[in-house]
Amino acid sequence: MAARGRPKKDETMDTLAVRLPDSIVEQLDEYVEMVKREYPMMNVTRADAVRQLLDAGIKAEKARLGRRRN
Repeated sequence: MAARGRPKKDETMDTLAVRLPDSIVEQLDEYVEMVKREYPMMNVTRADAVRQLLDAGIKAEKARLGRRRN
């Protein structure tokens, strides 16, 4: 019998609720649409975009702050 439900993730995830201004939500939705146009076979959600953008932003800030110490 085939497994049912969502496949298991590589790591556990917490739920985080945030309030965002409409202008940021609009930018997020524009980004999602850009990714969908670039990769039409991908099912990209707001949550996917938030995770990807946060990850990229955190890495960039860590690199920037690390350069500042040197």
